[in-house]
Amino acid sequence: MLKAATLLRRGVACIATFMGIVAGWGFVLCAFFIAAEVLARAVLRTSTGSTVELSGYMLAFGLSWGLAHTLAQRGHVRIDVLINRLPRPARAWLHLVSLALLGMLAGFIAKGAWDLVDESLLFNATDISALRTPLAIPQGLWAAGLGVFLLLIACMFVENLLLVLSGDAREAERNLSSRTYTEEAEEALDALRAEKAP
Repeated sequence: MLKAATLLRRGVACIATFMGIVAGWGFVLCAFFIAAEVLARAVLRTSTGSTVELSGYMLAFGLSWGLAHTLAQRGHVRIDVLINRLPRPARAWLHLVSLALLGMLAGFIAKGAWDLVDESLLFNATDISALRTPLAIPQGLWAAGLGVFLLLIACMFVENLLLVLSGDAREAERNLSSRTYTEEAEEALDALRAEKAP
C-alpha cells in the first residue's frame, strides 16, 4: 500500500513539476508583455489596452500552478522554531497535522475556485475589456492549479501517514520538513557546477 501511495505521489509531483515550468515561463512572458507596454506608452504614446488583463490572468494562474511544485520541492516558507526542538516522532505527527490543515485550506479555496468557474460557465461571463475573454478560461486554469495542489497534499498525507504508522518517522520527517541549510547549499553548488561545466 505504501508503494502505491509513493507511486501516486510521484506521478502527481511530475504533473506539478510540469505545471511549475509552465508557470515560470508564463511569468517570463508576462514580464515581456509589461515591458512592451511600458515602452509603447513611453515611445509610441499608445497602449494595447489588454496588457493589464492578460498579465493579471497570467499572474493568477501562474501562482496557482506553482503551488504544487513548490510543495513537492519543500519550498514553502515555514517557521520551525519550536518543532525542531521536539523528539522526532512528535515532529512527524505535527508535520502531518500541518499538512492536513494546509489541505483543509486548499480544499476550501479550490472548492470556491471551481464554484466560480461553474458560475462563469452558467452565465457565459466575459470580462469587460476589448478582448471579451470568457472568464471560465482563466478561472479554469487558476482552479486547475489549486486542484493539483490539493491532490498533491492528499497524496503526501497518505504516503507519510503510512510511513509514520509503519515506524519510519525519519523518512516522513525528511519528506515533510523544511529544507535544511545544507540541502539549499548543495542545490546552489550543483547549479554552479552545472554552469561551469563545458
